[in-house]
Amino acid sequence: MITDKITLEKLLQRMYWIETEMEQLGTWEARIEMMEDNVAALEVLSHDSDKHGNIVQKWLIIGDITVPETAPSGLPKHIFDFEGMTSNEMFERILKYEILAKNAYEDIKNANLDVITELFPNENDQTEFMQDIEQLIKDEEKHANICKSKIGGFAKIML
Repeated sequence: MITDKITLEKLLQRMYWIETEMEQLGTWEARIEMMEDNVAALEVLSHDSDKHGNIVQKWLIIGDITVPETAPSGLPKHIFDFEGMTSNEMFERILKYEILAKNAYEDIKNANLDVITELFPNENDQTEFMQDIEQLIKDEEKHANICKSKIGGFAKIML
């Protein structure tokens, strides 16, 4: 459970970076390798990542937290290399990050309420923040299901 403001701030910064940089690069690299194969699924992941990045950025700004311009500590600069992989293998790799994002948003949702209040003193902001986090969790579940459907058969990673 997140019990302090700094931990929550750092996690929000990481999620911003993951949504705006890492997931976007991943879906674009996968698109290059797959070409026309499975492009519709990749477009859903990419467009939702754009939306998610904007949502997290909104909360960084409201919480007066620096919006990262470079990878926050603890995140690699580059994570995806799909060269020579099949579509199934690419979606399996993307699935790992969709699950990571879902779990991170669940951690944020389950943060100590005092931490949320400290970061967002306005009660309306607190309510809207939690609603946004709930939506992000649902979207990441949807993304994981899209990936699982593209992997086909048995997925090694389960929610």
